[in-house]
Formats: sequence, structure tokens, C-alpha cells
Amino acid sequence: MELSPLAREKLAQIGELTQEEKVRLKYSQHLASVLSDYFTAKLSPEDLWQELRKQKEEGREFLLREAQLKLIDAVNLSGSERDFDRQRRGILAVETLKSESNYTALEQSLNSIQNLRRKYGEESAKTFREIKGKIEKQVRLAAQQLAAQTGARGASIDVQGSVEATAKASPEWKSFISKHESSFSQKLKDQLAALREMI
Repeated sequence: MELSPLAREKLAQIGELTQEEKVRLKYSQHLASVLSDYFTAKLSPEDLWQELRKQKEEGREFLLREAQLKLIDAVNLSGSERDFDRQRRGILAVETLKSESNYTALEQSLNSIQNLRRKYGEESAKTFREIKGKIEKQVRLAAQQLAAQTGARGASIDVQGSVEATAKASPEWKSFISKHESSFSQKLKDQLAALREMI
């Protein structure tokens, strides 16, 4: 494919990568592979620590901060507690390798994020239960009326499944989850920004 004159000009302005940039890129790609294994639980926090300790000893301390930033980028509100624990343990394990560690402050910040995630989940679950409770009465009544009209004695109607689906589709739930998600997402974004500043 032939590049346009403008594209060729832009490429010429960018220029070649320096030797240092090529080395950094190579080890950043290696780090991405290591973190992929960490996220899929092929590596433990201890294995991650060992790998990054080796990189630091070989003069690539820049990978420590890069690893922590990638672990922080993976934190979200709806991930499992297990996933968050892996991210947390990884961030703290890497921090112990730094010559100037900010371990205590990072741990406190991660505790705050964990509390925020927990509160988000608890409030979501509580509101969903309340909405389901209101809907369940209506669905049970409708199921009884349907059974009476059709004379369907012993016919099974999936009340729980209907309640779940109706609750998720309800305007009340959609409105709540939209506001809830927006509010907590902003709080998480602020806390993650503060966490990034510490590393």
C-alpha cells in the first residue's frame, strides 16, 4: 500500500526510535506478557515479585512503576473481590521493590478503594432486592390468575426468573443503576488518580 505524501511526511518527523526507546519497548512488551500471566493466575504475587526483582537488578527499575500503573488500570467497580485482591497484592508486592517505598500510603488508599467497591456492591444488591420484592407480589398474583384462567393445575411458571427479568428491565432499576454507576465511577476515578500520584 502506497502512503500519502502527508503520511510519509509525518513518519519522517517522528523519526526512528532511539536504542533506549527500543529497549524500553522490548521490556514493556515482556512486562505485558508477565502481567497477562498474573491476571490469569498463572503467576502468583510472589512470582510477579520475583520477576520484577530480577528486572530491577538488571537495571530496569522503570518497569516497577509501569507494572503498578497497569495493575491500577485493571481496577473497576464490578470486578470480583478475588480479582481486586490480586490487583491489590500485586501493587503492594511491587512497591516493596522500590528504593523509596510508599507502602503504607498505598495500602491505605487501596483499603479506601476496597471499601468504595464494597459499598457500591452492597447498595446495588439492596436496591435490587427491594425492587424484586415489589415486583414479586405482582408476578405471583399474575401467575395465579393465569393458572386459574387456563385451569393449568400443576403447570410450572418460573416466578423467580420472571421476577429477576422484570426487575432488571424496570425503569426504577435502570434509573437507579445509571445514577449509582455514575456517582461511584467518579469516586473511583478520583481515588485511582490519587493512587497513581503515589507511585
